[in-house]
Amino acid sequence: MGRAVTVSTALVVGAAGGTVVAVLGAPVAAAASGVGGAITRSETLQRSQYWVDRGFTYTQTGPWAPDPQGRTYRRDCSGLVSMAWHLSDSRSTATFRNWGGKFDLPSLHDLKAGDAVLRVGHIELFARWINENRHEDGALVYSFNNNGETVQNPNAVNNYGKLGKDTWSELTTYTPIRYRNIADDGPPPGSPDNSVLREPNGAISLVVGGVPFHLTPAEYAELGSPPASAVPAGTFASMPGIIANGTYVRTTADGAIYVIAGSAKYHLSPAEYAALGGPPARNVPARLVAGLGAVPADNTFLRDPASTAIYQVVSGAKYHLNPAEYAGLGSPAATNVPAGFINRVTASVPVDSVFLRDPGTTAIYQVVGGARYHLSPAEYAALGGPAAINVPAGFINLTAAVPRDGSFIRDITDGAIYQIVGGAKYHLSPSEYSDLDSAPSTNVPHGLILSITRTLPSTGFVRNQDSGAIYQVINGAKDHLTPAEYVALGSPAAVNVPVGLLDRLGAVPADNSFLRDLSDTAIYQIVGGAKYHLTPAEYTALGSPASVNVTHGFVAAVTGTRPAGSLVLRDPVSTGIYQVVNGAKFLLNPAEYAALGSPAAINVPAGLLARLGATPADGTLLRDKVSTAIYAITAGRKDHLTPAEYAALPDQQYTDVPARFLATFPDA
Repeated sequence: MGRAVTVSTALVVGAAGGTVVAVLGAPVAAAASGVGGAITRSETLQRSQYWVDRGFTYTQTGPWAPDPQGRTYRRDCSGLVSMAWHLSDSRSTATFRNWGGKFDLPSLHDLKAGDAVLRVGHIELFARWINENRHEDGALVYSFNNNGETVQNPNAVNNYGKLGKDTWSELTTYTPIRYRNIADDGPPPGSPDNSVLREPNGAISLVVGGVPFHLTPAEYAELGSPPASAVPAGTFASMPGIIANGTYVRTTADGAIYVIAGSAKYHLSPAEYAALGGPPARNVPARLVAGLGAVPADNTFLRDPASTAIYQVVSGAKYHLNPAEYAGLGSPAATNVPAGFINRVTASVPVDSVFLRDPGTTAIYQVVGGARYHLSPAEYAALGGPAAINVPAGFINLTAAVPRDGSFIRDITDGAIYQIVGGAKYHLSPSEYSDLDSAPSTNVPHGLILSITRTLPSTGFVRNQDSGAIYQVINGAKDHLTPAEYVALGSPAAVNVPVGLLDRLGAVPADNSFLRDLSDTAIYQIVGGAKYHLTPAEYTALGSPASVNVTHGFVAAVTGTRPAGSLVLRDPVSTGIYQVVNGAKFLLNPAEYAALGSPAAINVPAGLLARLGATPADGTLLRDKVSTAIYAITAGRKDHLTPAEYAALPDQQYTDVPARFLATFPDA
């Protein structure tokens, strides 16, 4: 823009952008801001007007609409604000409520251009006061409301004949909020903290941490009606909107002292305040403190003066920096705070979607649902080159490989949306996505979608979106829980899923699942669709693997007792490796095991192996690994099939076996 702007150190990135498309043949405009980066107040208004000028209409089911650079967002109220703020995601009103990328303003009077007002089910972008001298006359806003309606805006009536205008009584139904990464358009005027300023319209503000705080007459009186310095009109609007880190305030009503860092507050005990040196604290109304959150904004650095440990806060998570890592980040300024403030940040991996950059390798990762994906330069560019936060490799390595349950990701190549449940992905149809309330989805590269190979969930609890029925999921199988069973399992959080995902799940968990019957604590191993009751000694011999608590009904539903199909099993005591084919076992020598490709073997007790016989079920097809001859097993005998006979079979599935295994069966 050719001039400096004051911005917060926080870099906030959200969750789903959109596919790049052309719009009405209009040329793509250059953005002063980057995706998820700092943005000026004037640019948020220009971006909002872009949707007005293009005549986009409201819909929650139709295609998303592009911003001036072609990035698309949901065509609803939350999509409008997400687009105006140039977020990397298209959020919903529900996720805006608890999103770490914004904070609540103390008062409607503190609204500036580009801020927003939020209530249950709706959000609007604030443009300006109708009368700067009397806020009670209402405000002009950008608002998206009804199917088929264009954006209500401050400049002209829309296709429904409505202007973007809220009365004061309407405004009082909202909470005023501010994007942590919004920047003021001009250099702020210098005003020392604790100054009391008055604009020509009579509005009085207290300067706290460089930010003007609008005082009501009662609050001004509560502060002792201090002398106010006259400043020109518009001064408050041009001042910073983010309170400086390390600011100390004291609420006049009760004398409580707080330290502020990353737009979050922490109530200091007398001992903590003394340990910090008892710095000067500014008297402020309680309303100022009430508007601040509990968890600092992205890229806030906190230092515990007692231990000298320094932590970086990113997307609701903290990471303890060692001296080398801190130096590698450029030794940014850290705010001294008590350990209690640091301990408020409980997450160890990012909570929201965010982009992280390893300054050592310059590799950029997209983090979604607590999982990381290494972006190629082309993938990063396709996502709009969003702002990335420099963090140590150690922080990045704490993240998982697959997003957490309930995450929604959107393939930027085709717009397909997937739900993540139990480490698996499920492709949602448009109607299924709509039934899930069109939850915010994070735009991701096609490569990230491909990296998630599971299509059946591993573990967790899911709720049928239509019926409300709750199921426990264990390695590809589901168990419909009664209310009593759900309570007995601890009433864990359940993820709403479509019926289509439930239909994929069977009744028997995948091989090597370990189930613990809640009714009697008995532990079972699942192998080849069969269950085997492990004795305590057998369970210990297997290394006491993690078991999943399940209902007795789930265990009882697994009726098989002899493994079926083709498997390779290992006795951990004797170390013998067996090939198992449809209920028959064969002890492999090392050469035969190698010739079969040394497949992964499941450790099982000798007691399970003892259940297996020497002859596969009738109709089993075995192929000599060396000669490739195919045999059919019937009544314990083998019949060599000609190519024509094999081709005529309806089921041509065979298992490669050693010749020595085949030699145990007489010819038919």
